[in-house]
Amino acid sequence: MNEILLNPGPTNTRFMTKLFQWFGSDKCHREDDFSFILKNLQNKLLSKFSMGASGRIAILAGSGTTAMEAMISSLVPNGILVIKAGKYGARAISIMDTFNIKYDTVESFTINDIEPSEKVDYVYFVESETSTGERYDLDKMCKIYPNARFFIDATSSFGASDYLLNSDRIAALSFCSNKCLQSTPGLGIVIWNNKLDTYKRSYYGDLTKYHIGMIPFTLPTQSVYALHYSMSKNSDNKKIFDNRRDKIIKQLEGFGIVCLNKNPSNSIIGFKHPKKTYKELHSFLRRRNLIIYSGVEGIENSFRISTMSIKFDKKIKKILGAFRDSCIY
Repeated sequence: MNEILLNPGPTNTRFMTKLFQWFGSDKCHREDDFSFILKNLQNKLLSKFSMGASGRIAILAGSGTTAMEAMISSLVPNGILVIKAGKYGARAISIMDTFNIKYDTVESFTINDIEPSEKVDYVYFVESETSTGERYDLDKMCKIYPNARFFIDATSSFGASDYLLNSDRIAALSFCSNKCLQSTPGLGIVIWNNKLDTYKRSYYGDLTKYHIGMIPFTLPTQSVYALHYSMSKNSDNKKIFDNRRDKIIKQLEGFGIVCLNKNPSNSIIGFKHPKKTYKELHSFLRRRNLIIYSGVEGIENSFRISTMSIKFDKKIKKILGAFRDSCIY
């Protein structure tokens, strides 16, 4: 396919990622060769933190929402504070309601709206709120809630963030195999500190069943092989994603397309077009093999761009040319 996917995942992947997906298609998940790949992948993911022996990991068959639900049902305590900053914060609240978890909420469009508090023990937040493009940086959250530990929905940020400096403040986080890890869909992943209390509110999502080398249920072997390869290409992605964000915002502003975000994510950004509605812009760009994402709710002529595609840097001239033309024609 020649389409350049500027939507927030699934996104364009490397040829070798697709090839490794094919290699992993006819594999038994109970054989030693698959167990070796799985253990290696789990250790690579855990290496993004400094939890040491306290770090645990679960890889589940499913999407980012599968991982969210497993993290919430197994680990989130009653009385947690939830930052509701968009549709995915609202989804977390809906999941907590499903499991009768008690919570308080703070509604926020940007991290600058949040009042600091030293009295909060646990906070749940979406690091890159996909529905708006706003980013909630962990280092800033640590300053706003200096005594809290965090449950993080990192679905649109893991692979484009660095957690090492603040890993001691992370209780748990969830994400998926596509999006910023630039692999194929199929895996929901949770990393957490094993000193947390656990709750048996779910069966499949019971995280006590999972750890390195443990395969309680069938996994999509092809997705494991694809992500294992993709992880070898994701060593310094935060810098890459930051550069993409800064470049696309600056260049589009030159065409009159303004960024809507006060603290824009480096993986998904909201914009407002000076002339075209989202549907008009989507149709215009689709004819040029560019796929954008729908707008920010309530904002006319808005749309979103993801920087997740592996084609982003190579095709940036084409991308910018198409947006320039959309403001002319």
